Amino acid sequence: MSLRLLGGALFMYDFQPGRINKISFPSELLERNVTLSIYLPKDFSELFKYKVVFCFDGLDFFSFGRIHRSYENLREANEIEKAIFVGFHYEDVDKRRAEFHPQGARTHLTVKAVANEILPFIDRTFPTYKVGNARILLGDSLAGSVALMTALSYPRIFSQVGLLSPQHDEVIQTLIDRCQFQEQLTIWHAVGLEEEDFELPTNGKRADFLTPNRELKSIIEANNFTHHYIEFEGGHRWKSWKHLLDDLLKYFLSDNISF
Repeated sequence: MSLRLLGGALFMYDFQPGRINKISFPSELLERNVTLSIYLPKDFSELFKYKVVFCFDGLDFFSFGRIHRSYENLREANEIEKAIFVGFHYEDVDKRRAEFHPQGARTHLTVKAVANEILPFIDRTFPTYKVGNARILLGDSLAGSVALMTALSYPRIFSQVGLLSPQHDEVIQTLIDRCQFQEQLTIWHAVGLEEEDFELPTNGKRADFLTPNRELKSIIEANNFTHHYIEFEGGHRWKSWKHLLDDLLKYFLSDNISF
């Protein structure tokens, strides 16, 4: 059982290892309560420090991607390091667009809330490594866009980012051009070969994510980032992305494996 002060109010949380713990986090910047899903490993102990994997579209990463199961399987095989997972939930499709889309009216507030409100709460609550290369931002589609925007805005705070078929446009391009400390950012980036012409599940419109992601790849590689890029057989859906999570976790969590 833990007590935490948030926004001047005292909150009591009972975080259970090996379970997805949902809490309502009061964000002053977003002016709403943000649902967070927090997963502590089955062998969680206050005696050890942990990396933090932050998932935009958190509910989808846990429900469809089963990222916590991938993590536990890799830990049992001693292939990755200790980590805790934090999922940021969106309220509904329209608000997701407003808070995650590169041109969303509130996306800049999401970026600030993650860096200035949610991360400090996680660091106060759990024994985490408080350095940029121990924090991994993950996101799919628009959630990948806001993950990249957060890393580009705060590269010394979040220096690792994994992208599953993000949306790319001129806003991302501008942030890349303006980003200082590019050399501190490591970007893992994947897009599906079936994403050249597909129907968006949110509005039924046709979309091409493959071409702009190839453009994003070229832009990233023309700058001073560390970049790992793959094109996979599959589409813009969790059925395809789920199979990439093992490799994604091993890429970011294999630096200092402890037995």
